[in-house]
Order: sequence, then C-alpha cells, then structure tokens
Amino acid sequence: MTSTSKPDYSASLQAFVAAAHQSRDLNILELFGSEPQRLDRLSMEAAGLYLDLSRQRLPLSAMPVFEQLVQSSGLAEQRAAMFAGEPINFTEQRAVFHVALRAPSRQTSKLGANGESVGEEIQQTLARMRSFSKAVRDGQWRGASGERITDVVNVGIGGSQLGPLLACDALQDEQEPALRVHFLANIDPVAWQRIRRQINPASTLVVIASKSWRTIETARNAQAVRSWLLASGIDETALHHHLVGVTANPEGAKAFGLGEDGIFPFRDWVGGRYSLWSAIGLPVMLQIGPDGFDQMLAGAQVMDEHFLQTPWARNAPVLLALTTLWNALGLQSQTEAVIPYTAALARLPAYLQQLQMESNGKSVDREGQRLQVPASPVVWGEPGTDAQHSFFQALHQGPQAQPVDFVLVAETERDPQERGLGLHANALAQAEALLRGQASPDDPHRRYDGNRPSSTILLPRLDPCHFGALIALYEHKTAALGWLLRINSFDQWGVELGKVIATKHEALLKGETALEDVDLDPSTRALLQRLKASH
Repeated sequence: MTSTSKPDYSASLQAFVAAAHQSRDLNILELFGSEPQRLDRLSMEAAGLYLDLSRQRLPLSAMPVFEQLVQSSGLAEQRAAMFAGEPINFTEQRAVFHVALRAPSRQTSKLGANGESVGEEIQQTLARMRSFSKAVRDGQWRGASGERITDVVNVGIGGSQLGPLLACDALQDEQEPALRVHFLANIDPVAWQRIRRQINPASTLVVIASKSWRTIETARNAQAVRSWLLASGIDETALHHHLVGVTANPEGAKAFGLGEDGIFPFRDWVGGRYSLWSAIGLPVMLQIGPDGFDQMLAGAQVMDEHFLQTPWARNAPVLLALTTLWNALGLQSQTEAVIPYTAALARLPAYLQQLQMESNGKSVDREGQRLQVPASPVVWGEPGTDAQHSFFQALHQGPQAQPVDFVLVAETERDPQERGLGLHANALAQAEALLRGQASPDDPHRRYDGNRPSSTILLPRLDPCHFGALIALYEHKTAALGWLLRINSFDQWGVELGKVIATKHEALLKGETALEDVDLDPSTRALLQRLKASH
C-alpha cells in the first residue's frame, strides 16, 4: 500500500470476498505455469518449519486484497496488544498472555498482564515444576508407603487435557522409561475403570488439572480417584504423596484438601486451549523432563518472534489464517482436514478442533453484529496412511473440494522395510493426486477432478523444539483469523448453556424435580423418561 491511511475494513472485506469468489474457476496447475515466482512467494521457513501454500487455489494477483484486509482489520495492533499483555479478551476483560509463559527468562522483568508484573511469578512456577518433576523422575518423590512413582494420572478435560495428551503422545521417544502418563477426562465411569486396571495406587501420582476448579467432569473424576486412593489403604493425611493440583483457583484446590506445596498455579489470562505452556503442562514435563519442556517452550518462542516481527506476506500464521478464510469463501468449504503423516501426531486434529473451533466458532463481531462471512470451518482428520483407507475417497472424488493440511516429519525411523520412505511417498502422492486429478473420458467412475487445494507443513524432526513451534504456529493462525474477522477468539460462552441445562436434567433423572413441572420439548421429555428408569 502506498497510502499511509488505513483502508476501510468493510470495503476491504468485500474486496476479499469478491476476489475469493472469482477464484472458483482457477486451475492451480495453470497458476504454476503462469506464475514463475509462485513457489517462492507461497512457501517459507518459520521457526525451523517449512510451510508450502503454493498448492492452494490462490493467485498471486490476490495479494493486494490480502494486504488490504490485514491492514484494515487491525491485526497488527491486536497482535501487539496481545504481546503487551493488554485485555484483548474484551468480553471477560482479560489479557491473553500465554506467549509470556515461553518468553526467555532474561525478558521476564519486562512482562506484564493487565498492568501487573508477571515475569517473576512465571519463573517461580516453572522452577517449582522443574524441581518437582526431577524429584518424581529420579525417584526422590515417592508414594506414602515408600514406593517409587511409576504412573501419573492427569485428571482434566478440554484445555487441561487435549494439549498435554497431544504433547505426551507426540514426544513419547523423549519419555522417562520408568514413568507412564495416563489421561482421565471423560465423566463416563468406564474411562476411569480402564485406567484403574493398569495402575497401582501405591505408586500412582494424580495431577488434578482444572483452571476454575469447578469443572464438573474433573471434579467428579477427582473425587473418584481420591476415593480409590483412600480405599487402597492410604491414609488421608498421606494423600499429599499422591495428589497435586494445577489451577487458577488455588483456594478451590485447598478446599479439596491439597496443601500449598501441592498446588501449581497459573493466572486467568492463560486460556484453557492455550495453556499447554503453563503448569497445565506438568504431566508433559514429568514425561519428557524439565530440559525437554524448556526446549518445547523455546520452539514456541521462536515462532512467537516470527509471528510478531515478520511482514504479513512472509508470515506463516497470518498466511495460514488468510488461506482458511479464502477457502471458506472461494470453495464454500465448511471443513478443513488436517492429516499428520506420522502416528505420533495422531491426536493433532482433535487438539486443533478445540483450539480453532472453540476459539473462532462465533457468529458476531466485536460490536455484536452478525458476521457476514463464515468464521470457523469444522476441523477434522486422522493420521496418514490410515486415512487413505477411509475418507480420502471423499477428498478425491466427493462433490465438494475440501482443503487439506498435510503435516510431515522429515526424519523418520529407518528400517529394512523402508516404511518411513513409503510414508513420505504416500503423503506427497496424495497431495499431488488432489492437485492433478486424472481424466478418464471412458469411465466417469475413474475420473478424479483434481484442482483440490492443500498446504504442507514439514518438520525436520519431531522433537520438543519443533513440536512447540508447530503448536504455536496453529495458535497464532487461530488468533490471526479471529482478528481478520474482528471476533473474540479468546472466550467460549457457547459451552456454558449446555452445562446449565445438564444440571437441570440431572435433577430430573434423580427424581429431585418432577418431569411434569418442567417445560421440556417432547423429544427431551421422552428420552428423560426412558433414561430415568436406568438410574
């Protein structure tokens, strides 16, 4: 832009929408032919990751409308406010300051959220986590009867489970061999029964992870695990050997019976789905060790610097966000598939479902006006090559093109069967097949339309550092998309209504409230009557 004035947002958005609609008939292969700089312009390095967007149905001629939308949306100003600890979560008047959790220790004296210095507190909590994790891993922290801790059970749900579970799955090669980490989230009693069969109470450490300490699933599961420990013969006065808490509500943890030394706090400016870097990451540190956790923070911090300092046209998170919006408008796609070609990242799609859909699943803007464009696609996926034998049929020959993120790891385990080689070949082949398609004039059943867009994210290796960078990449993509749409990506009021109704329905199932006294739709009433008989 040659003008120093900021473009009008409404006009910029409409120009973006119009350009996206015009892209529907473009052919990606033809764009490669007419745009010699295409690969260079639409691929980049960021925090050790390689990102290739060149196989998107996106012409380089659209870059001016991209720039106008970025400038007019106030993305740069919102990004700066986030990194400054300002209360950009405006519906709850909270800062969104998870980036402070991975800032280098030399910068901590400058950190502040909502005008309050927080750097020293962050470092103190990290130091306590390191000391505790080292003691458990070295066998210095033992159970009440003196047995070494062999199993850790993380009791939490949502952001208190999805991030740590993904990290522990992804980084199993870094784990302490003598320590197994389990995750209890679902309130279904079967979930606890399955974990309970594998562990011994005398050698089990339980991490209760709840930001509010009021989440009903976590509270009930925590009570069940606590009762199990007591029933095994562990005295109530010795439970501190087996129970610790991670929370933004230390008083709630104390009321549960935890002592000050067993509580690892974090602040309310750490959003649940952005909380992996806080004390919520304690089970990750227990598994991969303090050094590994520090490397994960360092990888995320390098991506933070890229996001904060790189101009938008080479900025990986910003371009990912723009591409998502472009596809939602141009393809009229309602979904976005994420296919990790590594079994270690099998939980990545589930993690991104919460990160992206809970953040951006909104229908009103900052002023409370209804959005005129789609905000968040449905995120889904499974690891390759498994996914090739399930839903890839629909990706290749279904009536609607659905964009795909392929996530690859360059370094794989070598074996005589060359399976790592086959894994990479399959990932590249699927992306190429989506791009090229296949003509079959004599048999429409064998025709692939092709021209289906995809992006590729390549990690050199799956270690804590590059894993941290990958998660931070998607975090910043999510925030950038929210700023482009002028929505609040950091609240989640949509999850509250169901909780309120569930409390009322539980009273009905218990018989504490009569069904005839409550205004219910016919379907709910009939189902409650049937279920009530089983309780």
